[in-house]
Amino acid sequence: MTVETVGVVGLGAMGLPMARELGARFRVVGYDVDDARCERFEATGGEVCESPRAVADDAAVVLLSLPSDDAVRSVALGSDGVVAALDRGEVLVDTSTVSPGVTDALADACGAAGVGFLDAPVHGGPRNADGGTLTFLVGGPTVTLDRVREVLDPMAETVHHVGGHGTGIALKLASNYVFGHQQLALCEALAMARAAGVDDETFAAVVPDTGGDCYALDRNMERFVLPGRFDPEATGRIVRKDMELAERMASDAGVPLLSGGVSHVYRYAERVGLADLDTAALIELFEFD
Repeated sequence: MTVETVGVVGLGAMGLPMARELGARFRVVGYDVDDARCERFEATGGEVCESPRAVADDAAVVLLSLPSDDAVRSVALGSDGVVAALDRGEVLVDTSTVSPGVTDALADACGAAGVGFLDAPVHGGPRNADGGTLTFLVGGPTVTLDRVREVLDPMAETVHHVGGHGTGIALKLASNYVFGHQQLALCEALAMARAAGVDDETFAAVVPDTGGDCYALDRNMERFVLPGRFDPEATGRIVRKDMELAERMASDAGVPLLSGGVSHVYRYAERVGLADLDTAALIELFEFD
C-alpha cells in the first residue's frame, strides 16, 4: 500500500505533534472541533478539512486521537462517520485510549465496510509525540499493520504488535493501571519520607538505587516535584478516566482488583482542584502544613 495522504482527526496535545511528525513524510489533512487547534495545525503545513468525513474522503489512512468513548463513536461511526467515508482497503488507526467496547464496535464496523482497522493506543506524552518517540501498542492483523507501518514509523520509537483486535487497548489500560498505582504509592512513600525528615532531593537521588525504583519516580521527581511545577503532560483528569476504564475492563472480565478502586483517589483529586494539573500533583493531597 502506497500512502500519500494521511488524515488526523483530533489535533490536541497528542494529535497535533503527531500530525507535525507525519508532515515531514506525507501530505497531512486534519480536523478538530476547536478552531484554534485547526489554525495551529494549518500553521505547521497541514490542510484543514471541514469535517471528519472530509478527512476520510481525502486520506487513505486516518488516525484518531480523541479524548473519550463518546468522541470516538461520534467521529467514527454512523452515516456521516469516518468509517463510512473510507474506501475498501483503506485503514483506520485509533490511537485514543478508550474502552474495549468502543474498540470492538470500531473493529466490527470496519470489518463490515471492508476497511482495515488497528487499535493502536500510544505510550508517551506530548514531548514524545513532538519528538517522534512514542510507543505504539497495536492490536489487529499483521497484514494491516504492515500496510501502515510507514505511517506509524515517523511518530514512533517503538511499535509493538501485541495481538488481534482489542489487545492493544487492553494492554494500554493494564499498563496505565500500573502507572496509576505507582503514582499513588510514590506520593504516599514521599509523604512518609518527608515526615521522617528526608528531603525531596535525597529521596529522588537514593530511591532509584533501591527496590522502590519505578517509572513514576523517574518521571515525577525531576520534572515536577523538585521544581514544584505541575504543568500538565498527563492531567489528573485523563489518568482518572484511564483508571476507571481499566477497572471496568477488569470487572467485565471477572478479574478481582484486590488493591481496590484507585480511581476514587483520582476522582477526589479532581474535586479539590487538581484535575487539570499534571497527575504528579497528586502529592499535594499529602501536604498537611
